[in-house]
Amino acid sequence: MAALSARFHERVRALLFAMLALTGTVLASVAVALLINPYLDSGIARSQLPLLFGALGVTGAVVALLPAATWRSIGLDRHRLPDAFAGTLLGAAACALLVGTAIVAQWADWTAVDPARIRFDWRDAQLAGAALLAAGALGEELFVRGPFLQFLARAAGPAAAVAATSVAFALLHGGNPGVTWIAQANTALFGALFGVAVLRRGSLWLAVGLHWGWNLAQVALGVNTSGLTIRLTDWNFEPRAAGWLTGGDYGLEGGVLATGMALLLAMALWIFPRREPRRAMLWEHEAVDGAGRPGGLLGDRLAGVGQPVGNGEDGDAERSGPH
Repeated sequence: MAALSARFHERVRALLFAMLALTGTVLASVAVALLINPYLDSGIARSQLPLLFGALGVTGAVVALLPAATWRSIGLDRHRLPDAFAGTLLGAAACALLVGTAIVAQWADWTAVDPARIRFDWRDAQLAGAALLAAGALGEELFVRGPFLQFLARAAGPAAAVAATSVAFALLHGGNPGVTWIAQANTALFGALFGVAVLRRGSLWLAVGLHWGWNLAQVALGVNTSGLTIRLTDWNFEPRAAGWLTGGDYGLEGGVLATGMALLLAMALWIFPRREPRRAMLWEHEAVDGAGRPGGLLGDRLAGVGQPVGNGEDGDAERSGPH
């Protein structure tokens, strides 16, 4: 009974931490926006950089304050950085395949860019544009699938956490121009895809790469990105078929073609090797140890320990406590 009670309290505590991570990131992002937005000219920078810095700050606080939390257990250790490269290639290839299919099937055409319709024109600043897209992908993934996802998975299980964060991810894009119910459903589906990537691979870098690669390919190939007209090149993707198929002005994410691609990407994720069992994620730390002592998120602190005891398999300092 004591063990059951400890697990229950640990789940309640994890849910509280999830809400704190969510609200803390929002408040930190607002504070950062008040500080830096007056000095930024780009609308994309004003919307993405505060979220990135706010999410980084909250994630750093979680790692610093919770004995069970490390950059590795959240999925951001440096040894998983190659996952970002692999995810970028996979996301970009998937988008390019979708665009190529639409062009070959004559569901869309290449047309000249109309500068009057471009909301964010980065054709003369391509590196800066690509960097801002990367910042946006990292910020959104940290916000939705960093500590927030981990704490929710600890409180309610991974499936419920992925579902909840996917809905939150869709709501983040709910006010974008041209959004439809198909676009919302696809955004949630891609959110679930990114969440599965984090939990299966144990790597937030993989989700960041997938996110950035997909968005970068859309912008480079002239596709509207979640309703926003952003251009890095002179290419312009103009849908000709019904909006429910190609997404219309919202972009490919607003049509069922993207639904099919998201399912194909989910299948591709199974090719990636699973993380090693010993690489415990934050949500997998036990609530009590074998002797019934408190464990989990705060157990090491309550037990009077919590100092690093050595190096993990990747050379990162690991904290003591049940795994």
